[in-house]
Amino acid sequence: MYKKNYTEYTKCLVRGKEIILDGKPEEKVRQFFIYFLINQSGLFPNEIDIKVEYNNHDIELYKTVKNKSFKPYYSPLMIVEVKREEENLQNHEKQIERYLTNSCSEIGILYNYHQIIAYIKKDAVFTSRYLKSLGDIPPLILQTSNSTQNDLLDFEKAVNGNFDSFNYLAKKYGKYALNTIIFRLKGGQLPIAGCFFKFKDNKVYYHIYGKFCKKQQSFNYQDFEKLVSITY
Repeated sequence: MYKKNYTEYTKCLVRGKEIILDGKPEEKVRQFFIYFLINQSGLFPNEIDIKVEYNNHDIELYKTVKNKSFKPYYSPLMIVEVKREEENLQNHEKQIERYLTNSCSEIGILYNYHQIIAYIKKDAVFTSRYLKSLGDIPPLILQTSNSTQNDLLDFEKAVNGNFDSFNYLAKKYGKYALNTIIFRLKGGQLPIAGCFFKFKDNKVYYHIYGKFCKKQQSFNYQDFEKLVSITY
């Protein structure tokens, strides 16, 4: 923190821009939390990507993308809402639960510098507990990010021609038009961009991405050559 013309400022470690702190007690708490994530959590930047004031949330944490060809839409690993130091965190329980439900995220944090409450959503049921320190947060993040690492392993198998892995990923990420799945068929000259994947009777049905006509395209399982990319 520093002063210019009698006004207190800081520079956001994520956004890289100068922030006025005077009259913004929540901003001080947020910057302290960000400082911990970047300098003391041991997760940044290899494990987490930090978004600030994103999707109307104070802080969102995402799994760091390690393969540029595998970038499907992911819900945040964690949503963090910061409050001023004197704020009663329990007054904001419904707020964080609403954020987790709307974003399909599993972990939310309420933080006011003095207290930390973690909210875990599983099967639409919320549980909460007070954490002793910010050091309790990295294990929660790693616990959630394991599933994305497993999907990356399946992606690498599908890129090498494993149809079972392609089947799993297309069902998970290609059911709708949220992501674009690009793949190749044996003997095909060009890769195909598809969405709305369905699997039945040893055949794969799909729509060409961006061309939402009624007629589906299809190919036999044995004609699959390899997956190229899955991107949001």
